[in-house]
Amino acid sequence: MKTGETFKTETLEVSSKDIIDFAALWDPQPFHLSAEAGKGTQFGGLIGSGLQSLCSMVKLGVESGFLTKNGIAGLSVENLRFRAPLRPEMVVYAEFEVKNARPSSKDPQRIIATLAATLKDVAGPTIITADLVNLYHNTEGV
Repeated sequence: MKTGETFKTETLEVSSKDIIDFAALWDPQPFHLSAEAGKGTQFGGLIGSGLQSLCSMVKLGVESGFLTKNGIAGLSVENLRFRAPLRPEMVVYAEFEVKNARPSSKDPQRIIATLAATLKDVAGPTIITADLVNLYHNTEGV
């Protein structure tokens, strides 16, 4: 993890079933569970939970190896913004940029890194943005 480093993940297609299954477990609001219920809202149909958007971004970062290389733990999610709804059949990807990486004041063998994280639809819209603050092993002498 070095300041200025960037990474773009592979893509993930989000289905209606993915949205409904996630919502049933974690955010059972009507417009996350049914396209019909969503029609009467400002969203005009089924949308994924903002939490599902965040989880999708983390999943992409973990599966790519970018978030887990030398990783110890996530410390916080800051400045989380839901920019556009996650919709069925969207194909999304994540981008990460290391805004800051510094040795931990408690243990210089560890790095605290702040990553600007973005989940985007391949068709253009940004779905969410956040700053992820993570703890890593300092294997690169930062």
